Amino acid sequence: MIKIIRLSLILFFFSMTHSYAKDIYLSCKSTTNFRTSFIINDEKKRLILDGIEREVVSWTKEFITFWKSQTMKEISEPRNFKPDTLDRISGSYGSYNCKVVKKTLF
Repeated sequence: MIKIIRLSLILFFFSMTHSYAKDIYLSCKSTTNFRTSFIINDEKKRLILDGIEREVVSWTKEFITFWKSQTMKEISEPRNFKPDTLDRISGSYGSYNCKVVKKTLF
């Protein structure tokens, strides 16, 4: 009886553990030496640009398209302008070249 209770408790605790999604940090530098950063999370389909979560339009393993801001979306959609694209194959975002970094600087 005690073994069944122990086994039940162990199974209960294993079922409660959550695997937290891993964030990927990108540091990007433009040809004019401006810098920007992304945090992307594939599991949650979440993209953060310069500390602000952005509205994702499309998410694939090759590209992430997103609106940089609500204002840009309101201006661009009626004119059929495309949202911004983060190219996961080449590691580019417009004129920025991005690299994965393991951790934050501080």
